[in-house]
Amino acid sequence: MKTIGIIASCDTKLKEVEFMRERLGRAGFSSLVIDISIGPGQPAGADVSREEVFLNAGLRWEEIRDRPKGDLMALVAPAAKATVLKLYREGRFDGMLSAGGIQNTSVAAAAMQALPIGFPTVLASTVASGERSFGSVAGDKDIVLIPSISDFTGINPVTRVILANACAAVAGIARHAGTPVRKGGKPVVGLTLMGVTNDGAAAAAGELERHGIETIGFHATGAGGRVMEQMAEDGILDGVLDLTTHEITAEYFGGGFSFGALKRLEKTARLGIPLVASTGGLDFIDFPVDNLPARMDERIYNLHNPLLAHIKILPDEAAEVGRIFANRLNLAKKGARLILPTEGMRKNTRPGGNLYAPETDRALLETIARNAGPNVRIERIEGNLDDAEWGVKAAHAMLDELRRRKAIG
Repeated sequence: MKTIGIIASCDTKLKEVEFMRERLGRAGFSSLVIDISIGPGQPAGADVSREEVFLNAGLRWEEIRDRPKGDLMALVAPAAKATVLKLYREGRFDGMLSAGGIQNTSVAAAAMQALPIGFPTVLASTVASGERSFGSVAGDKDIVLIPSISDFTGINPVTRVILANACAAVAGIARHAGTPVRKGGKPVVGLTLMGVTNDGAAAAAGELERHGIETIGFHATGAGGRVMEQMAEDGILDGVLDLTTHEITAEYFGGGFSFGALKRLEKTARLGIPLVASTGGLDFIDFPVDNLPARMDERIYNLHNPLLAHIKILPDEAAEVGRIFANRLNLAKKGARLILPTEGMRKNTRPGGNLYAPETDRALLETIARNAGPNVRIERIEGNLDDAEWGVKAAHAMLDELRRRKAIG
């Protein structure tokens, strides 16, 4: 019989825990309840007590129980993460489920984010609603979030349905899928793209696949680049074709639609895996039309959609972005290959295009070339980065790098 782990504050959510146990049992699963209570009472109903949870982080509940709630919250999340990882490595559960408000959600999310991509994780939460970001809950993992609709104050007509759905979801994933991401027999390359670099990147992916390389595409708009770098660190990727490094520009501006992937390029450079990088989207930022950056009277832009503007950066900004980009690429101690397009770094940047600004492109490319170190091998490829022909040549640069590093035969 498969087992579903349930992360819960048993001092306040025991009715919900008992309901989830019953529903999972009806579906043919056993349960393993992990208690994350921090209240003063003595909780009941757990298989893994809070004392054991804190002990997994080197803490004794008796010694910390009288601390303020804020202090205990700061301690229980890493303790829950350590506990879940320990139990996962011991093979104690086949899926993970939780339900609750912001306190339970923040602790459960920290633990679930430690599990591999593809492992069944379902979280019913009051936080999964309104104008909130999913980043703090799902992180870089595929946690299934279910809006709770009402607060969890026991079993009622709403919570009964929401919890039943959450139990069915985790049971279904655990029974019919739920296999963590693993490499197959082929080499795997991570590839970054976004809508305005899609044609070139898609052609690169197709060419790599034609040569027996599996590709995983990552949407470089604030999360994709970060996830790709984590998967590289996890050993899932044999190489990275980082065509679209646009998130570095968003980081420089400190906002915009693509903000969120901080210190982009540093991790993959330091890892030392085969790396081919380019400048896709470094030349623009994407801001909501009701929150545009300064100096708009100097800028050219187009509307990506009614809510979002694509804005060409200015030459002085391009020089700063270029320095950041080059310095991060210089961290590649085992070397990196840099491929630079000669006719634009995205759609609409050729002569006549509404984001054509040769002074910006020149400032960016010249600054990168001037600041790149001896471990960065620079190659200029004729054409626009979004051209299919350019993408095929980029794929061959990746293939050459994989062969040079003996990652493929």
